[in-house]
Amino acid sequence: MTVGGKGSGSDGGEPGSVTPASTEGVGESLKTRTMDEAPVGITIADATMPDMPLVYANAAFERITGYPPEYAVGRNCRFLQGAATRDDPVARMRTAIENDEATTVELRNYRRDGELFWNEVTIAPIRDESGDVAYYVGFQRDVTRRKRAERAAAQRAARIERERAAQELLLERLDGVVADVTGAVAEARSRTDLERAVVEGLAETYDGAWIGAYDPAVEAVVPEVESEDVAGEVPERVPVGGTETDDPTRTSDLAAAAADAVAAAVADGSVRIRDLHGVEGPTAVAGVPLHYGDATYGAVCVYARTNTEFDDHECAVLTALGRTIATGINTLESQRTLRGTEVVELQFTVIAHPLVDLAERLDTRMAYAGSVADRDRPTSLFELSDATGAAVREAATETAVDVHGVLTEGEAECLVELSVTGTDLWAILADHGADLEAVVVEPGVARFTVEVARESLARSMAGAVTERFEGADLVRYNHRGDRDEPRQEFVARLHENLTDRQHAALMRAYSGGFFEWPHEVTGDELAEAMGVCRSTFHEHLRAAQRKVIGTILDR
Repeated sequence: MTVGGKGSGSDGGEPGSVTPASTEGVGESLKTRTMDEAPVGITIADATMPDMPLVYANAAFERITGYPPEYAVGRNCRFLQGAATRDDPVARMRTAIENDEATTVELRNYRRDGELFWNEVTIAPIRDESGDVAYYVGFQRDVTRRKRAERAAAQRAARIERERAAQELLLERLDGVVADVTGAVAEARSRTDLERAVVEGLAETYDGAWIGAYDPAVEAVVPEVESEDVAGEVPERVPVGGTETDDPTRTSDLAAAAADAVAAAVADGSVRIRDLHGVEGPTAVAGVPLHYGDATYGAVCVYARTNTEFDDHECAVLTALGRTIATGINTLESQRTLRGTEVVELQFTVIAHPLVDLAERLDTRMAYAGSVADRDRPTSLFELSDATGAAVREAATETAVDVHGVLTEGEAECLVELSVTGTDLWAILADHGADLEAVVVEPGVARFTVEVARESLARSMAGAVTERFEGADLVRYNHRGDRDEPRQEFVARLHENLTDRQHAALMRAYSGGFFEWPHEVTGDELAEAMGVCRSTFHEHLRAAQRKVIGTILDR
């Protein structure tokens, strides 16, 4: 069977024929092996036979569908279809076959074990020497993860839209100053704009106001924006766990009352009132908590001339106002998450951890160099200074650290692959969709730096880490807005293209200095660390390099 097109040959062939130069020196066995080992499913159907049965299916087809070639050959590919398979993509394939055309569709198929998956199918005709379609070649690719990500993004967008619609209904029920403030909240395009609009709106009716953000690193509300009316009466920060009478941030009785009201409001989630008598200016303050679900965003403090302004009706309005502000903050954060323009960076210090035990026994410094997932559990690469591979293995036997291999070893440092036994920080990061950016372990303390795409998840993770590890402390909590594309999305696309083995080969080669010249580690050493032969290691590495370059260029 010859596949070609019209042209003016100049190599001695028949006029009108084209011989692809790439076929020279390529044997049939190599072509067959290429198809057999291709990373996508490949099938060939006989178009001259009734019902177009398959005459070939490669190994990737079996990996994707669970059906071995001996089962698939002789059957039409419709055995992958079922009740959840929609008619439209099937009809498009049928029309393409009737018109001798190629097409690509996405449809729900069933694996051999009955599990549903999304299958991206491309079919194309192969013509014989007379120009008639003799075969149809099919390419299958499992795109389930991508479809799930698309569906999750659509659900998030719909939820955000529902939240905004609910907020607009809330605005319609409110009037007066609350309507003005919440209207400004609805129009805000950043948290800074929202906070300024809230304070300005409240200050027009009341005797001053300020708004503060909750900082979990210090467990306190830190004022961000204040009106001119209360300048000098705003505490520097309000510890949520309570305030002391000799706290230096309580610069006046009015500031002390404001701090008490805000601390109590954030702690129990309701508006709290504090009265003062015999003071010029405001004599009452109200603390309004800003909670959305389990997330604490901060508080608003409102000042009034008399406490009669804070009756039950006014407290109900302020409670609704607090919920509205928190909903607006959550909506803005959700939009930033979808646009990928901001992340929350957290740094923890942990004292009681197996990695700290290992660093203490070796009296060395350990630095995180990446992770791999081609073993029965995820493993991490760490660079150790002033330690040998033998010393690391020996010290690890007395800790909850498993050393899987020593990738490189020099006079003053080594690169080891290890994992921590039992429930660990890595599991908490995975549960909250966090990226591990850096780990530095020294005798007595480990510092973990992570990034989380959404503030509510960051706050939840901060609580989970401090509860899980004895002596854990959140020492840094920063917002960063320096991404055009979410890093997680890019990494997820890269991981989707790479197999576990390919990712592991690339990670070990990069961390071990294989790409440096001269090589800091050989292919034989890396192959031994992976438990494969040298040729297999290089095959995984070359495949990974091609996919990484392709992902970058596609981006």
